[in-house]
Amino acid sequence: VRNAIALAFLAFAGVAYASARRSTSNGPTDGINWASLPYDVADLAQSTMNTIAETPATTDQDTAGANVAAFLAALRAAEGTDRAPDPYRVVMGYGHTIMDLSEHPFFTGEWKGAAFGDGQWSTAAGAYQFLRATWADLRGRLQLPDFGPESQDRAAVELIRQRGALEDVKAGRFADAVVKVRRIWASLPGAGYGQGERSMQWLAQKYETAGGTLA
Repeated sequence: VRNAIALAFLAFAGVAYASARRSTSNGPTDGINWASLPYDVADLAQSTMNTIAETPATTDQDTAGANVAAFLAALRAAEGTDRAPDPYRVVMGYGHTIMDLSEHPFFTGEWKGAAFGDGQWSTAAGAYQFLRATWADLRGRLQLPDFGPESQDRAAVELIRQRGALEDVKAGRFADAVVKVRRIWASLPGAGYGQGERSMQWLAQKYETAGGTLA
């Protein structure tokens, strides 16, 4: 099973490698806690391909996998989705719980978004608060089969990779990785969306508590 997951994600990463890149932003989101991952993230980390020049991680595969899992957990904590019984079923504003994980709730028609701020509207959903356009792009390029936990985690890892931060995450260069991805998630320090931002110290504590190591 472990090898099958690794080979499957390697195929997804190959699709992403061959596809044209374009910047995507998840935009401002609401904050939410996340349970431990339901599958082996070590496979996910070691089989992901990078197309952006960055300093390669020299950590062993187990450490790299643990660091990726911990970084995802820190993101869920920052966004606040880990406070829900199932963070993968959260929508912005907590006004609805996703029932159908076959697709992003906007596309299933289950939930069309929520108002926030001064007349703004968001379709942020899932553990990492994917906007519908962001999800549609990732779903197509990674050939994700559904909106389930594994698909959401793979999509989040791809967003990290697109910003050239995946090797930093694997290596435990935590602060460097956060700086690179902070414009994706509004809750990260320095995101600049005018919403509540977590401090780097707070985020690093969540990361280490989840089993991540700092370089």
